[in-house]
Amino acid sequence: MELGIRRFENPQELLRYIDSQLADIRKKLGELLRVIEDLRAKTEQVEKLKSIVSALTGGETAVATSENVINLDSVSVVINPSPSTELRSAEELAESLNKKLSELQSIRRDVEKIVSANIDAPLEVVIVDGVPKTIMIKL
Repeated sequence: MELGIRRFENPQELLRYIDSQLADIRKKLGELLRVIEDLRAKTEQVEKLKSIVSALTGGETAVATSENVINLDSVSVVINPSPSTELRSAEELAESLNKKLSELQSIRRDVEKIVSANIDAPLEVVIVDGVPKTIMIKL
């Protein structure tokens, strides 16, 4: 996580930084989507197994899960997570990455406007979690 004020020599350099952030997020999102597909397959297998066991036991669900959740003040700890719990967590992460990707794409469009105005001045940019939040042009 990048946090702070970063100096860029010109708007084009900031644009290259944003492009590198976008490429990194796209790569992570692609990798995560492959993991999500695997987790979906595992979740489906577990559900099929539970259905089979339920049919064999006359409707009783004899499949016990050993998943334990410990809720702390700021975070939950899951011991022996089920595939569906892992899937939910991975999907939440994908949603967060998608949101960050959209935010960066929007910021990129705004920075392109600064570049097209032919402003060739140093910039100081407040960056939070790799996302520019404030651009200060130093004339």
